[in-house]
Amino acid sequence: MNDRNDRPGDDDYRVVIGEECFDWRALTDGERRDALDALAEVLEPLADGRRVALLGPAYDTECLRSVNLTDALWGKDSELPHDERRLLQRLLDKCRMVEETDLPQPVRVPGGSWREPSWGTAHALARSAAGRATSCLLTWQAPGYEDWPSGWITAELETADGHDEVRLHLLRVPEDTPGFWRGVYTHETREPLTADRFFTLTEEAFPGLLFADSLSLSHFKGSYTEVLPWLVQLLGALNDHFAQSLSSCSGDQNQVMARFSAMKLDISPESPNTKKNARAWEQRNVTYRGTSYRCEWHGKRLWDRDRVHFSLPIPAYGNRILIGIFTDHLDT
Repeated sequence: MNDRNDRPGDDDYRVVIGEECFDWRALTDGERRDALDALAEVLEPLADGRRVALLGPAYDTECLRSVNLTDALWGKDSELPHDERRLLQRLLDKCRMVEETDLPQPVRVPGGSWREPSWGTAHALARSAAGRATSCLLTWQAPGYEDWPSGWITAELETADGHDEVRLHLLRVPEDTPGFWRGVYTHETREPLTADRFFTLTEEAFPGLLFADSLSLSHFKGSYTEVLPWLVQLLGALNDHFAQSLSSCSGDQNQVMARFSAMKLDISPESPNTKKNARAWEQRNVTYRGTSYRCEWHGKRLWDRDRVHFSLPIPAYGNRILIGIFTDHLDT
């Protein structure tokens, strides 16, 4: 089995803070407080000393009128609100300091205007252009980037030889984070994630799911490259919609199935015949942290193969869903 204690990206960073997040010069006091809160909300779950990078020049960024970030955060006469300033100090101290810089080149999104990015945003673009899937932290308050959507975007980068298109992820709010890690699995990156690394990203990509220790991708009949796009789509939909669909549909299984069918996903509960078959029904029981749960729903890639069996939402784990079985096909 894969080591479930591995963390994404090994010892490398995947998120880079754009210094545009620190430009509070045109904001009122109330807007400035909101901007600091928004930045901390995105950064706090990620700042662990490794996953988020801050470029050295960031501390020289003019974030208030004639005041750089260093003085704004640590100066005794700082205009920033005390509690928000102290929290941001702690979070930035937990970021990985990167001194290497990439010369900023003009960039735009399709239909947008050209702008010169900060050192951090330029570094994120350069890593993405080199094939390393990277997310650039640019909160909605970052001036000049209001027309850039969150999530995965295509940015046009000006180069000495013309223009290059680069796939980049923009991290605006905490809810954008799972979409980044899902994109690392699939076509958003030129660095394909190998099967032995699959479980290193599940916690970040699918925070509403639990994964049984017995899971193995080798239990599918299809190859890893065949199964992966469907598997990431299914897990993402279960994470985002299954519990909510059960609730809003008042447990009506047919309505839940129809909602997933609209997403081109085939899920269903086990049939009455399967429930009457004691041996087959027992196969759906999965032990997770010492407790047995029945994975009584499943999604299938094809009608006769490659199934993912999963539980109903588990109240003891905040209504998270247990992904219990990867299989070719169980008894019915």
